[in-house]
Amino acid sequence: MKRFQFTLETILELRLEEEQEAEMILGKAMGEWNLLNDRKRERLAIREKNKGAFERQGADFLQNGLYMARIDQEIRNLEKEMESREEHLEELREKYRAARARREGLDKLKEKRKEEHNEIRKRAEAHALDDLLNNMKKAN
Repeated sequence: MKRFQFTLETILELRLEEEQEAEMILGKAMGEWNLLNDRKRERLAIREKNKGAFERQGADFLQNGLYMARIDQEIRNLEKEMESREEHLEELREKYRAARARREGLDKLKEKRKEEHNEIRKRAEAHALDDLLNNMKKAN
């Protein structure tokens, strides 16, 4: 009996490539979002670190106030940018989930067909062995 060959293998490979591409695009977008989040955390840490410094430095109060206002504005800008990217990230997640589901559907079909093929092969081998045994009994 011939070995198992999945007739939709080419489509399965295309679906796998589609899934991998969607995963790479999602990963890149998530990486960019994480960079923004890291920058925001840095700015928040700077703000926390400098809170007490204003009370101790009377002469630089105005300069420190302007610096903190700039840090606060950067934090707000980063938050807005992160929010605007979150919707896009969700779209990319959905595209990845859909691509994965399409590939997994074909994987399950391939496994089912392979199991069917193995069952048929086992039955054919058992039948051949039975025929061989019957022929040996007739020859004796």
